Amino acid sequence: MAVSVKQEFAFEDHPRDAFKAYISKAKSQIESELSKFIASLPELSLHPQIEYAVLSKGKRLRPLLVILSAESVGGNRKRVMPLAIAFEFMHTATLVHDDIIDQDDTRRDRPAMHKKWSPNQALLAGDSLIALAVDLASTYGQTIMKTVAKSALDLCDGENMDIAFSPRMITEESYFQKIRKKSASLFQAATYSGALAGGGTLTEADSLSAFGENFGMAYQLRDDLLDLVNKTTNELKDLRKGRLTLPLIHSYSNCSPDERRRIDDGLQTFLNTASTANVDSTKRILEVIRKTGSREYCEKRVDKFLHQAVADISELTQPEYRTYLAEMVEALKSSG
Repeated sequence: MAVSVKQEFAFEDHPRDAFKAYISKAKSQIESELSKFIASLPELSLHPQIEYAVLSKGKRLRPLLVILSAESVGGNRKRVMPLAIAFEFMHTATLVHDDIIDQDDTRRDRPAMHKKWSPNQALLAGDSLIALAVDLASTYGQTIMKTVAKSALDLCDGENMDIAFSPRMITEESYFQKIRKKSASLFQAATYSGALAGGGTLTEADSLSAFGENFGMAYQLRDDLLDLVNKTTNELKDLRKGRLTLPLIHSYSNCSPDERRRIDDGLQTFLNTASTANVDSTKRILEVIRKTGSREYCEKRVDKFLHQAVADISELTQPEYRTYLAEMVEALKSSG
């Protein structure tokens, strides 16, 4: 499902005041509208769980992209705000479900919902958020409704693909297929739907759709890389969850037979031990990744996706919003 983002975007630290002001105002409006909408659902028995999940001060990146895409083609922010909220609900639902699958104890420095209440209530709250998202999106017409539905199906399919563990079974091609579905699909749907809801042409919507996909691919790759440079623990969190990322896949494909055995041994240790911080296994795997230059390889792939994302929007006619979208790319480049 949706990616669990480890980094904060440095919006507030960016030197360009216009971009800072735009993002700050848009996020404030998103927060306000989310609060109002959640407050309108007191009759739901799952209201406390939904409120807890949604009003946890996330980055609101996907609704921001809905708004940016709509305004970049001349659309009205107020008109597309319910659609922006729908995408935040979709994203939040995937986080709730991810925490159940991964058995994570915390989310955004608070107890995960399934820990604060129960797995059953968390599952139902996530399902309720999807239902609310579908209801909100349905008012924008069949094309947008189908786009949202397809992204939801892609998220589920990508999450299922992520369950596979053996590096012998996973290629770079299958990895990129997985993150395209699990992560990039929601970014792509947000930008495409935002452009259509904003009154954009099909050409403009396709350009923003491509931007969203490439931005989302880079976003997930960056997240994978950050697991290798975690300064607070000695564990590789993705491996502990049974998730193989591109640095390990590339390393496994480009190392010697002896190094491949070291990776296999390390992976078996992760699978068989109850420890969440197996220092020796981590060191063995990180050493092979370093020797094969896999981190540098992945960083180049991030740059390639981001370069393409900027190229995708080069024909947008409103330079102010084209610049803001490009600034989103720069923020991701400098994160981590």
